[in-house]
Amino acid sequence: MKNFFSIKNVFSVRNLTIMALLAALDVVLARYTTIHLTPQFTLVSFEYIPAAIVSALFGPWAGIVFGLVSDTVGYFANPVGPYLPVWAISAMTANLIQSVFLYRGKFSWWRILIARLLVMLIVTMGLNFIWQSMYFGAAAAAYYNSARIISNLVQLPIQVILIRVFGQMALRTVSRLNASRQSV
Repeated sequence: MKNFFSIKNVFSVRNLTIMALLAALDVVLARYTTIHLTPQFTLVSFEYIPAAIVSALFGPWAGIVFGLVSDTVGYFANPVGPYLPVWAISAMTANLIQSVFLYRGKFSWWRILIARLLVMLIVTMGLNFIWQSMYFGAAAAAYYNSARIISNLVQLPIQVILIRVFGQMALRTVSRLNASRQSV
């Protein structure tokens, strides 16, 4: 755990630039490539990929800030319903969980699977249920949560594979950037 919560060099100009590009990708993926069954229920989404990459490359502080920024900017880029800042807490928590398992580019199958299962249980089934209960009422939230369980179980293997593939690509890209920066 040494240096896990260290903020040193996390928010350098280079890292902030990479995070901003990934936040823009997150907004595009979340708002324009997501398939919804209803306006409130997401069937398929790919926004977890940039968030997992930021959490893995830059650690918990970057993941938390990334969750807050990407969720807020994403909402204002394409608002659906009233703005509820509590949803940003879900994004921040998911990124914190992912950074615990993936930080420093540890994209093993088991680490990704455990991280995604915990995000599903704590964030999707826990926090999101609470936020939906506040917004829609407990009965509607229970209905959406039962449907969400099936959706998440179907998406889980796809999420694990895509995080592994794109995570390793991101690691290679950052390694090449570091090598080219050192050679200059």
